[in-house]
Amino acid sequence: MQAMTMGRLHTAAEERLLGEVRRYMREIVGDPAAHTETGAVIGSALGTAGKMLRARLLLECAAFGPDAYARRDRLCMLAAMVELVHLASLVHDDIIDDAPLRRGCPSVQSRYGKDAAVYAGDLMIARVFLCAAQEGLADAAACLAGTIEEMCAGEIGQAACRYREDTGTDEYFANIRGKTASLFRAACVLGAAETGCTDSVLRRLGCFGETLGILFQLHDDLLDFSGREAGKETHRDFQDGIYTLPVLLALQSSGGRAALLPLMRGSRERQLTGDELRRMEREVVRHGGVEQSWAVICRYLETGGALLDTFEDGEPLRTLRKVWCQLGRR
Repeated sequence: MQAMTMGRLHTAAEERLLGEVRRYMREIVGDPAAHTETGAVIGSALGTAGKMLRARLLLECAAFGPDAYARRDRLCMLAAMVELVHLASLVHDDIIDDAPLRRGCPSVQSRYGKDAAVYAGDLMIARVFLCAAQEGLADAAACLAGTIEEMCAGEIGQAACRYREDTGTDEYFANIRGKTASLFRAACVLGAAETGCTDSVLRRLGCFGETLGILFQLHDDLLDFSGREAGKETHRDFQDGIYTLPVLLALQSSGGRAALLPLMRGSRERQLTGDELRRMEREVVRHGGVEQSWAVICRYLETGGALLDTFEDGEPLRTLRKVWCQLGRR
């Protein structure tokens, strides 16, 4: 199944395959070129699709099954469904965050208003399940429904932790497993299940996808502390009372807690100044939050690598190893 490998991201075959996924995305939601307000709003949402990592991951995991060659169209349809669920979640995230941009372009909510953005996200999810019903994809629908439930529970859990000084790392990981990692896991399982993988392979690929999703969230949460974000708004999560792993780990030391609590309490009442946010960043670094977060990332990298070691050697495994190595270099 060489045409379906993330290790050949720039080949013409790969681009044709992803083109098929994009075509299915348009078909599932209805042609956004239609000259209606609904079409314009949905077209704007589709325009924010990025690297389609979850779709790529679904196609890669499908290569582990014996029916990989015969299932191209259904795999592309499933990949489109996963990407639409992801896009819908981003549209809704931008409403909550009042984000003006999404990947450098005006967000749906800033361009068409929050009401239209809510309905656009809902419409995309509804069309995903309509497609599943029409195509007889009951198992996929059940998987995605359970995943959306997990995503919502993770977001609700995160919202319940806002500005809480006693938020722990257990709650943090429970929330990111739901809001981020669950869809990575679903992508892996859906692709592998469609091509006839065994229960053992499904379980291991699902664990791999969850580990990958957790690592992506950890990486994102460290970006504010990387020194590469100068010139743009940083530490939005801290300002909004969402305490990510580096902050939570720094709070575990008495010195870090004493230094950070006044800033945490201040952010409840007002916008922190740039100097205050830079002081927060220095304190998190000084009290080990960043260093300990990197140690956590290394442990998850080892876990993912050990999962890959359980598969037989072959092109699908070599491709996932390349993905894993690329993630490690990040």
